[in-house]
Amino acid sequence: MLLQKTFAQTIQVPSNLKTLVEQSFQKYPRVEAMNEAVHLSEVRVELEKAGYLPIASADASYRRLYPTPSVGLPIANNQTLNVQFFPADNYTAQLNITQPIIDFNTSAKIGKAKSDLTTTTDNLESVKTQVAYQIAQIYYGIIFLNKSLVVQQGQLDLLNDNLNQIDVKVKNGVALKYDLLSTKVQYTNTENIYTDLQDQLDRQYNALNVLTGHTDTKYINDTTIDRSTFDMVTDSVLSLAASRNPDIRVAKDKISAANWDIISANRKWLPTMSLQAGAGYKNGFIPDIGNIHFNYLAGVGISIPIMPASRPSLQRQMAEINMNTTKLDLTSQTLTLTKDVLNALNDVKKNETKLSRSDIQVLLAQEALQLANQRYKEGVNTNLDLLTAQTNYQNAMLSKLQFEYNLILSKMQVNQLAGSKWW
Repeated sequence: MLLQKTFAQTIQVPSNLKTLVEQSFQKYPRVEAMNEAVHLSEVRVELEKAGYLPIASADASYRRLYPTPSVGLPIANNQTLNVQFFPADNYTAQLNITQPIIDFNTSAKIGKAKSDLTTTTDNLESVKTQVAYQIAQIYYGIIFLNKSLVVQQGQLDLLNDNLNQIDVKVKNGVALKYDLLSTKVQYTNTENIYTDLQDQLDRQYNALNVLTGHTDTKYINDTTIDRSTFDMVTDSVLSLAASRNPDIRVAKDKISAANWDIISANRKWLPTMSLQAGAGYKNGFIPDIGNIHFNYLAGVGISIPIMPASRPSLQRQMAEINMNTTKLDLTSQTLTLTKDVLNALNDVKKNETKLSRSDIQVLLAQEALQLANQRYKEGVNTNLDLLTAQTNYQNAMLSKLQFEYNLILSKMQVNQLAGSKWW
């Protein structure tokens, strides 16, 4: 069966390709931005954990009270004693501490923050995967273009030899000027194709330089594509993709985050308890209301939500809707992933078949070209026959290169869908 195909035990890739990927992880701004996002999520986790820590504050104040409340008390000899309950000048300096004892909301916030950290980390890995495979596609695109340029150069050399032969034959009167003009037209067309390929190569290098931070113009010297490169590690591509595909992992992370939203909404109905303590100096203590005295306080407070402003019931309803939406998104992505994996595996099989046929096609076209050259020198073939044989050989070589490139791309797609890491 297609899904039970056995692949090589390790993913083989060139070492310099791994080096380029590592450089991109260090220099590409998008990866750097995702690294900062992960760091931000880590700080948010620590911030939520701080909800368990005591809250301390220091207060100092001065207040002038006027009029000052007082009471006249009768004493002996018909005299009256004026008693003040508050001083006119009030001084306070105090350190206050609040320590949470029971707080279910904080634990829910920490759980949500950790879930968000997991999501951000998986998003980072998703971006790295995209960048790595994008570099791999460019890398092998450069190799493909380099090899195509070699084929075109070989065609130019053959056509140049033909031009020399035809020119001699035209001068000797055994060939027509039409043959010379036809060959020159073919030569010009091949030159134009060569120029287009060179332009595509330059564009590929420009894209690679942006991803890796390189300033060199050309630095990939590989000229071969190993057909065993990017062979899969396992014989169960779908099961591997279901567990390691970056998009699937992020979708599962969103479900976890939605679950914490539900938990958080439920816990808003739960009471919180905290220890409160304070110590400092102030005046206003009877009977010496003007003197500053040391004082302290300690106690336990409990808060029971009855009709909180956060409306937990509505928050839970929204969280449940979000949970259902994320589950449906995961189902949709899983179905799409299954389809993409099956198509990618079919592409691998198709390109392997075409590549094996192209090997035979190249050998046949090469043999036909040799016969055409020999027959043309003997005067049996026409110039058109020779040009046709040369074009057939060139097309066979280019088709083989294209199938090699298509095969490596289809294998890369299978690995990317399966979340395979080779860097």
